[in-house]
Amino acid sequence: MKRLIPAAILIFVLSLFPAAADSGASELSPLANPQASPLSSVSGFGRFSDVFANPAALVMMETDTGPFALTLGISDLYSAGEFSSDRLPFVQNQLWNMGLSFIADHIALSAFFGSEFMRQDQERSLFDIRSSLRIELDMAYSIPHFSFGMRISGGNSMLRSSKKMTGITDIFANAWFSPFERERDSQFFDVGVGAILTFGPFSGGIYSGSIVTLRDENIYLGWDAIAESTTLSLSLSADRFLPSGDLRFFRPGLSLSMTGLSDAEKRSVEAEAELTFQFLPDASFSLAASYLEFRHSLFHFDTDNAFLNIAARGDWSGFSVTLGVSFRVSEWSDFAPSIIFSYIS
Repeated sequence: MKRLIPAAILIFVLSLFPAAADSGASELSPLANPQASPLSSVSGFGRFSDVFANPAALVMMETDTGPFALTLGISDLYSAGEFSSDRLPFVQNQLWNMGLSFIADHIALSAFFGSEFMRQDQERSLFDIRSSLRIELDMAYSIPHFSFGMRISGGNSMLRSSKKMTGITDIFANAWFSPFERERDSQFFDVGVGAILTFGPFSGGIYSGSIVTLRDENIYLGWDAIAESTTLSLSLSADRFLPSGDLRFFRPGLSLSMTGLSDAEKRSVEAEAELTFQFLPDASFSLAASYLEFRHSLFHFDTDNAFLNIAARGDWSGFSVTLGVSFRVSEWSDFAPSIIFSYIS
């Protein structure tokens, strides 16, 4: 990142972003959110998408990025028995996401937009539609082997309740061309900090998303919020280049992360594996898989709360496409496909 210009980053909103976080579709769609994708973790760096897991990655790109980025994403939650008589079988709990990005040295100003269609009545095709907005400022600084980042974010959401949708035109009309009501208690504000430490092929990361937060419309600073929002992560990955200076074709990577240090009800763990085929410095193809478990008790795994996430990503000269699918481990008939398009100038 060699250009020093004002920055704004608007990239798609999903489950762990504003207000939509509590929906069932959100929990089963982790791939569509960069913070939960097996292609990025709090200890990962090198890609622009890693910034959304940890702002400290902003100054650890493997290649220089331009001042602009665009991202579009869509995902949904399906069950095998929902397609027989439904007039909109491919819209069940759908999430649309859009973002724009302007990036500068050590700083990026971010805003996120998303629309979530939450089915309320299967037979009558009634939906609640939530529209979310998030503004985010990321700042980072690095010294050899260590980087530190800070994130300031805030936003809110609006809601339309019990709207009948029977065709594609209804989807667009309700998402963008109809009035919404502000959702009660949907506004939020957070200040988070993160760091990444590297040592050869190993890296460790920490990110706490709520050092300062908003509770009951008041600014709140407390250890409980810090502990609940803190993620610890360790990664093992291969450099892009061999010691000889040649491009490394096979680039495997592993990571292990835990979020929520104090409360098992809010704790999650994720184990990730990735293999990247580096064809050219700006052209690659990656395969990744992860095991993600919510409400995790230490040293006790419960597959009823677990998801298997699989993703494939292609990158070429600033363009990238990511295809993913998430399965509930205990119920394979439930699945959440997703697709993300992005461009970085």
